[in-house]
Amino acid sequence: MPASILLLLFVSLTILSITTAYQSKYRTYDSLELSNINATIKRIEIFNTIEQ
Repeated sequence: MPASILLLLFVSLTILSITTAYQSKYRTYDSLELSNINATIKRIEIFNTIEQ
């Protein structure tokens, strides 16, 4: 019984740490994507003002 509780605790903490690391990496990539989209929109707007 104590061994099964320790195993459950270990597995739960492992899954929690993997999930947290994944969420952190996902947030990083999401923010990079948003900043690149915003930079692209700004460049297109500058190009359109130069063209006109």
